[in-house]
Order: sequence, then structure tokens, then C-alpha cells
Amino acid sequence: MSETTGKYKIGDAVMVAVENPKGNPRTPKYIRGKRGVVALAHGRLENARDHRGIHDPLYTVKFDLTELSACHDSDTIWVDVHEEWLREVERDS
Repeated sequence: MSETTGKYKIGDAVMVAVENPKGNPRTPKYIRGKRGVVALAHGRLENARDHRGIHDPLYTVKFDLTELSACHDSDTIWVDVHEEWLREVERDS
């Protein structure tokens, strides 16, 4: 079951928190503190095997590889991130 409500929408610029001591620890360290763009909004998902109850909405966030490393590659990586890890940021002009 999925509920489509959430704080962010597709196209929103977001930053991943560096830490989340009170919440879900399952966010890769290589995206913490990095900026990306919401590519998909999954809403609230119930996953009895992985979570107890229903967690904050889940998003797929697209990151440019240049944001994650010193490479000059134009590729992107897409990572699923729960809302509690995300902060809104201004998009570059």
C-alpha cells in the first residue's frame, strides 16, 4: 500500500542530512551532505520485512556524479532516500 503525500515533489532540489541520530540510519554515507533532485516520489510505503510500521515517505533522488566525487563525468546516480533525511535547497540558476 502506498500513499502519495509527502513534503517534496518531482523536480525539487534537496540536500541529504549528514546525520539522523533519532531516525532511520539506512542512508548511504556517500550521499550524506550532498545535493540532488527528487526524481520519483513513492509516498509512504508499508514494508513489513524491512520496517516496523510505515516510515516517512520515500523518494528516489538523482545525484550528479560531480556532486559525489571529484570526477568530471556527466553521469548520474539514483538513490532511494526517506523524507526524514532530506532538506529543501535552492536550485542553481
